[in-house]
Amino acid sequence: MEQFPHLRFVQKLIGKPRFIGRRAPNPRSEQNKQNRQGHSDYLSGKTSGIKTNWSSEYAERESQNLASIDEEIIPVFLQINPDLLNDLSFDLQRFGIEIISEEDEGFIIGASLDGLRSLEKKISGFVSNVHGTAKIADLWNIIDGSREKWKPEHILSEELYAKWPEVQDDKQYKLEVSIAFDRPLGKEPDPTKQGGEARLKKYREKQIEREEQLLLRENDFEEFIRHYGEITSGYVDLEDSFGCEVVINGKGLKDLVVNYPFVFEVSEIEEVGGVDGNALEGEAFDLEILPPEGDAPEVGVIDSGIMENHRFIAGAINSANSRSYVSGDTSTADKVQGGGHGTKVAGAVLYPYGVSNVSAPYQLPCFIRNLRVLNDQNVLINQFPAALMKKIIDENRDCEIFNLSINSQAPFRKKHMSSWAAMIDTLMHERDVLFLISAGNIHKPDIQHYQTSGPSYPDYLNKPYCKLANPAQSSFALTVGSINHIDYNDANWKSLGGKDEVSAFSRIGTGIWGKIKPDVVEYGGGLVNSKNGMNSIKENKDTSPELIRSTLHGGNAYGKDTTGTSFAAPKVSYIAAELKKLYTNENTNLLRAFVAQGARLPRQHFLSPSAMSIQRFGYGLPSLERVTKNTEQRITFYNTGKICAEEAHLYSLQIPDVIRNQGDDYDILIEVTLAYTAKVRRTRQKTKSYLSTWLDWITSKIDEPFDDFRDYALKEIEEAKTEYDKDERDGLENFNWKIKNRPHFGNVEDINRNNSTLQKDWAVIKSYELPKEISLAVRAHKGWDKNKEEVPYALAVSIEVLNANIPIYEQIRIENEIEIPIGG
Repeated sequence: MEQFPHLRFVQKLIGKPRFIGRRAPNPRSEQNKQNRQGHSDYLSGKTSGIKTNWSSEYAERESQNLASIDEEIIPVFLQINPDLLNDLSFDLQRFGIEIISEEDEGFIIGASLDGLRSLEKKISGFVSNVHGTAKIADLWNIIDGSREKWKPEHILSEELYAKWPEVQDDKQYKLEVSIAFDRPLGKEPDPTKQGGEARLKKYREKQIEREEQLLLRENDFEEFIRHYGEITSGYVDLEDSFGCEVVINGKGLKDLVVNYPFVFEVSEIEEVGGVDGNALEGEAFDLEILPPEGDAPEVGVIDSGIMENHRFIAGAINSANSRSYVSGDTSTADKVQGGGHGTKVAGAVLYPYGVSNVSAPYQLPCFIRNLRVLNDQNVLINQFPAALMKKIIDENRDCEIFNLSINSQAPFRKKHMSSWAAMIDTLMHERDVLFLISAGNIHKPDIQHYQTSGPSYPDYLNKPYCKLANPAQSSFALTVGSINHIDYNDANWKSLGGKDEVSAFSRIGTGIWGKIKPDVVEYGGGLVNSKNGMNSIKENKDTSPELIRSTLHGGNAYGKDTTGTSFAAPKVSYIAAELKKLYTNENTNLLRAFVAQGARLPRQHFLSPSAMSIQRFGYGLPSLERVTKNTEQRITFYNTGKICAEEAHLYSLQIPDVIRNQGDDYDILIEVTLAYTAKVRRTRQKTKSYLSTWLDWITSKIDEPFDDFRDYALKEIEEAKTEYDKDERDGLENFNWKIKNRPHFGNVEDINRNNSTLQKDWAVIKSYELPKEISLAVRAHKGWDKNKEEVPYALAVSIEVLNANIPIYEQIRIENEIEIPIGG
């Protein structure tokens, strides 16, 4: 039995949360209500102009040999009150408009499905205040400019938009295309509940209707593309969209972007691959290796294959589970030159601290599932990554942890979540699997260019090109960056960055929409820079991690020959596998929460974090000891559950008087981590719109009794209203959280923990300032899900004495009357 295990604490109360700070009515919308005739005339003029232009252009399509489209479906560009983007009461479908894409500042790319007639009727009725037309006041503008101007800017990726003026009609383009189809079904009704059978019947009817509508849209899109090219992959269907890869000529590309009403993103197909090695060899030695325990978890390594008969790996491989997803090649071997790539990744899962550092006999910590997707050149070819992820999860249902140390060669696109990342998010939520993804690497020639021409290390990391690589921006995956494990300096070479500083090649955050990314970092090696003024950049055996090597092309069985975030990620996969042994039946969110809870920012960043700290390190370097257990000086509580929108779950921890002794003066660290997943939709561009439901956490103030915090956090308990004393609460002091839930409230400027689905924060307080009780609330906010489906979450809270040998584990455990479970 583990001596100091994490302890499950009991949820105390459920109620309806009180959200403070609701927005006042928007002045512009209020002005429109006061000027109904003027606003209606303004919008009517816009719709009239759009209809006239569309009819004229449509009449010319046949003579221009353009693909057939529906004349009744008109692309529109609207601006609505941005306060209502996530307001379920504001439904553009009532105006006959389907939302194609959510943009910044309330702008919406939409498609009128009935030739603008429903919208015109609402606008006309707004003048006389006809029932159902009040929301026209929140429809601020209809953009009547040329679609050739506004659509490419909002639909094309940055790279393709830069090339847009040079698109040639007869040239072929390989692209990824995303098409909106927002028909959410909601949760399937339970037929065993009262009225459940009738609701289930209606649900099935709605399901059939949705499938028929989806097929119609897919067929419509296929017919459009066939006029100019072909679809070269299968479809990836998500909650609100589908996507695929196509080959299309330039004429068709222009028509697709400007005139096809349902397209919301078009981008060039990204090059995807791993990190190349240089074959700096290590020495061979003998080691007695034991296979994993029979019930040990299996980590799927999605990579270039694995040398399965490798003496350091063979015991962890069940070849019956190995699969190749490389087109035309059934081999699962790692054929990449320079010691392989997938073999090194698998080795880093099994030997996270290197081979030469383990003691004999060594028992392998987990099984490895070999899932080969990269060819012998270490690249992904003829595969649509999003579809590939779904296929892998579909065919490996008994595997729950997946290491993905492959990325695109460019930073992630900033507007929409990519189809690859969105599919990972969907699979994590629906299948309860865990993806661990490398942050991506900056290539050595680019680093050398920066060192020569400026800005030099580490300032070049702030350049847009050095941001996370797709799919590392995934909302739910654990994204792992790299830090140096050594400070190297000799007569000719010096490491770029010292020990525990960000690796020169490691791409950084923040992630999409201000998410905290990477989530954590690990030791993935470092690079050295020449002192001769030439700024030569290379790996060095002292600054490289020790990795298992494939000997297919010669060389030793292990060595220090490669660096990269590819080899930082599997070290965290090892930690996740160790956690899975302890929490076999818990959901993925608990693994995410514990990894973050056991992470710590290096050196001065821990007590004085900045935005730069979070961008480079996320929540820091996870310690296996802190992730999986405690000490006499540290105690961790956790709980998992499900919560629906407009619901809050309350927890509390009692602090014994002996720890709060006024005569003592030592530092107490309080850490809180919340992790959750939800359904997602790609057509939206903010966390709170992307997610079906979004969560946050709040705590009581110092010395605030539980009953007072309860009445503040919950406005309603079992349908009974509560009240709280605002003046009394304002007089209490808050915990000094480092990040906080608003970008300008905490020590870390411009970063808001609530933008992320893995939300950790920490505060340091003097022991004599500790309250008798610390209370917390997990709150669920409305996203786009009208059905308020439950979403899973995990909450972890730790209390630790810093820099003093003061035992607290037993005192706090007993004070909260929590028993240590038999078997740990």
